[in-house]
Amino acid sequence: MKFIKYNRICLFLIFFFIETVNVLAKENSCENISEYTGFEISHNSNTYANPVIHGDFPDPSIIRVGDMYYAAGTSCDFGPNYPLYESTDLINWNQIGAVFSEPPAWTSDDFWAPELFYNNGTFYVYYTTKRKDNHIACIGVATTHDIHKGFSDQGIIIEWGEEAIDAFVFQDDDRKLYITWKAYGLTEGKEIEILASELSKDGLKLVGEPFSLTDHTKGWKGSGDEGPCLVKHNGYYYLFYSIGACCGKTCDYRVMVARSKNLRAGWEQYPDPILHGGDEWHCPGHGTLVTTPDNRFFYLYHAYSAIDFDFIGRQGMLDEVMWNKLTAWPYFKNGETPSVTSAVPFKNTMQKTNPLFFDDFSTNKNLAFWEWDINHPRPSTIVAGGEMRITTAHCGINFVGLRPKTGDYYLIAEVAPTDNLIGIGAYSNIKNSLALLVNKSELEILKVNNGKSEILAKVPVSQKVSLFLKYEVEDGRYYRFSWSDDGHNWVSVKFNENFIVDAFWLPQWGYAPRVGFITNGEVGCTAHYSSLKIKYKN
Repeated sequence: MKFIKYNRICLFLIFFFIETVNVLAKENSCENISEYTGFEISHNSNTYANPVIHGDFPDPSIIRVGDMYYAAGTSCDFGPNYPLYESTDLINWNQIGAVFSEPPAWTSDDFWAPELFYNNGTFYVYYTTKRKDNHIACIGVATTHDIHKGFSDQGIIIEWGEEAIDAFVFQDDDRKLYITWKAYGLTEGKEIEILASELSKDGLKLVGEPFSLTDHTKGWKGSGDEGPCLVKHNGYYYLFYSIGACCGKTCDYRVMVARSKNLRAGWEQYPDPILHGGDEWHCPGHGTLVTTPDNRFFYLYHAYSAIDFDFIGRQGMLDEVMWNKLTAWPYFKNGETPSVTSAVPFKNTMQKTNPLFFDDFSTNKNLAFWEWDINHPRPSTIVAGGEMRITTAHCGINFVGLRPKTGDYYLIAEVAPTDNLIGIGAYSNIKNSLALLVNKSELEILKVNNGKSEILAKVPVSQKVSLFLKYEVEDGRYYRFSWSDDGHNWVSVKFNENFIVDAFWLPQWGYAPRVGFITNGEVGCTAHYSSLKIKYKN
């Protein structure tokens, strides 16, 4: 009898376990939005997967202050300018804000290549942008004592002919500071160079005459010479830099290295790239090195996914750099192409990924991360009463959104229809977007390609207090649109026999589309959104 009773107990426990798993599976289905919040997937505890910073994050810069790592990246023509991240383990990164919540008054566009530096309690960022008065690219500098509170702009530090971009700051053994940058990229008849100059002790102005770190008279190979990073190791100065075309499907970016025992002369170039594109990741480059407390070197750089490519943009990649004991030249631990997976940098750490972004606007915790087009007046955005309220700042298309992490996801938003067209979609700039929009009487798919607007589909809808709008996308470019009264039963919006829009035109040179809320109406109209959900495929 005891044996039978024991078996019954075991069967009950097994049945209870199976039912519990089934219930949890149902609760975590795609239709139950709230259950996904904070849901994380952990990779193998011994390895991490690239990218470590998902989505459009070109030209990344990394520093370590104590036990904390900080990273910043290019934001192009989206504000806030230069997103900022922090990490304790190099593989799990949290966005903490941006360098500038609003562009400095003297700037116009092309917010590229921020380089972080830390010295004597002050954080610096040396950044590339264009002047508003003459539209020439130059390098500015900003400072802060608390990186979580943003930076104060200190103005222009380098103007050099028709272009100065891609700054990097290096501190030598004698504590002197030096800054390097790319010069002559737009000067006809002159070779591109990486120049350097000593910096003042406060890091805010150049000292002495600039000098070159590249010597084309000695058979210097490659083209471009940009994204410099200097490091000193075992008696040598090493210059990591990138060559080739950085951006778009025709890119051929790759990483080179040169060295010298004298910072100001005698540079020799390693003959071949030490990092180039592979099958899974293309066009790697423009990174910076950081050292761990145990004196290992890691390179944070960008690369394109072979699948999503420029629809998602150049993403943040991490690989370890080693040093050949015989030749003293550096090499990448995992080979000459970007690693797909690699050993975690630190023991007892595990990479976690979150496949869901969900905001019901019960708080404004995410408000600082929403992006807009800096070339046009910024729409007003407030979070109140369980809504995000977006008030248009100019006539026509207005956009507020986020950087998608991958090219395979779906996006759902609950909206309150008004007399004006409001909705969701993908946006590159005012001349290139794709949106699902609705007003009180009809719903439409709006395509804007090179400034030309075209309504791809139009569907009548009955007046509702709220509607759910949805699109699904594959590879960052193939869109399906639908709508729902209740967020569960969906009606597809027919465009063609396959219900698919190929948004091949969306990516623009150097940066990828953002996704989120799009409105199309008069100035001063307010759109009400009750929630936004972005669910990425695993």
